[in-house]
Amino acid sequence: MVAGDQTPTTPPVPLQPIHPFFDAAGAAAAAEAEAVQYGTFMTLITKNDMLYSGVREDADASPNLIAFHLATIRELAGSEQQMQAAYRLHSGQQSALRPVMETDLPMEGYFGQKDRINEFRTYYARRLINPGAPLRDNLVAELFQGGSRPLWMGLFGCYGLPLVHLSDSFEIKAATYAKQALALAASHLDDSLCSLFAAIAADSRRRSALFGSNAAAAAGASRHGRQPQPKWTCDPLSILRDLSRDGRLSGLPLVLPGYTSHAAAGRPWSSVPVVGQVVLESVWRWDLAETVDPLDALEELGRVTTVALACGTHKTPGAAEFDVYLCFLPTLVLALRVFLAAVRLQYPAVSEIALVLVRCLWAQIVLVYILQLRPNVAATATATATATATATVATPTPTPTPTPPEQSTAPSATPPDDDHFLFRAFYDDTALDQPRHQDAFYLRALRSFAMLAATERNPAWRARIDNAAVKLQVGWQRWLGLGPGEAATLDIRL
Repeated sequence: MVAGDQTPTTPPVPLQPIHPFFDAAGAAAAAEAEAVQYGTFMTLITKNDMLYSGVREDADASPNLIAFHLATIRELAGSEQQMQAAYRLHSGQQSALRPVMETDLPMEGYFGQKDRINEFRTYYARRLINPGAPLRDNLVAELFQGGSRPLWMGLFGCYGLPLVHLSDSFEIKAATYAKQALALAASHLDDSLCSLFAAIAADSRRRSALFGSNAAAAAGASRHGRQPQPKWTCDPLSILRDLSRDGRLSGLPLVLPGYTSHAAAGRPWSSVPVVGQVVLESVWRWDLAETVDPLDALEELGRVTTVALACGTHKTPGAAEFDVYLCFLPTLVLALRVFLAAVRLQYPAVSEIALVLVRCLWAQIVLVYILQLRPNVAATATATATATATATVATPTPTPTPTPPEQSTAPSATPPDDDHFLFRAFYDDTALDQPRHQDAFYLRALRSFAMLAATERNPAWRARIDNAAVKLQVGWQRWLGLGPGEAATLDIRL
């Protein structure tokens, strides 16, 4: 038995577009506006799809972020006016869509060619509506068909944006996002990541074969749906702390920080063999048994990425600076969690590879951590939640048993009488006048923090993730980590 065959008893990640952090009155008001909001959303998404290219015609071939921003606003149950404002904000920066040839011929030979993204959009639009099968069946078939470079590996390209669009297609229930996810995955399939993921997949198959007949006996090892049990012998946070002191990673001959800057400068990370070697070592140091439920493993990664990497890497306790790549990692964790919760139990092709996907995501987390100069993960980080209150974000290794809320050393930062405290400023900013609400990555990070907190089963960790969200909401002013000289206030390792 593989992990994907186990049925979790805890409900999966909520897949409704209405955000779960409203009070009763807020939820009723949001539901009342749903029809108007949905119509506007679909109009703008269709307009973007018909008028603009999937990437901009600039030196970096930057992706079109209109769909990303609109999905974020919809998942936050934002208003019609906010969607219109986001569309106007981005539309002037996009490249016009040029006519492309339609074809039913296989396009695997063009994988990795960013300039063909619009051809991929047309191609997968036809593939997803293949007669005789539901769209979801066609989507899974396209992602997990065989080959040396299966399309699922491209989900982690373009810094994981295809994976986010894939989860959006399930949360919003819009086929446009499924098509966009496949097109981005195909056009941004990265050879270096493919080689890394192929090695992980091959080693996973060998481990599964060695596990053999013991799988059934150990099937009860899944912790999803019950109180968390003692964790793996070497947890992700401990591995990251060890990497921060690993001398092999000092003085890398790459343009850093900046997850993509080094590649743009003509020196990809794969040109430095020690980077891939350390990433693979870290993947297998995390003792992720074949019987572990993937959702359990993703819960662990959600804790590490929100509390430790996104909000625990400042040089001094009073600093509040955030690395854009580190803060996007919780969104990737949530996206994979949404996708697996939606399809893992229905499709053997997904259940068989679910743990491989988790390991590949962990590999990407480690890779981002290295390329962002391995900021030290502090034991505690402080954020001012209000003018008079201070919330402490602690990052210890989780204890075997959950800590009751009244004994938690990390009190909840969200006022109990205001369930949507984090998003109050966003809902009041109907025209998106505030710069932070014009930044889709800030809004998505805040939403991902809140969702991971809402689905966290350990009360102590839920409080810590809540506090991390408050720290981001209160302290964010700009993004760092995009290039050299932009990480001065992060406790980095050169």
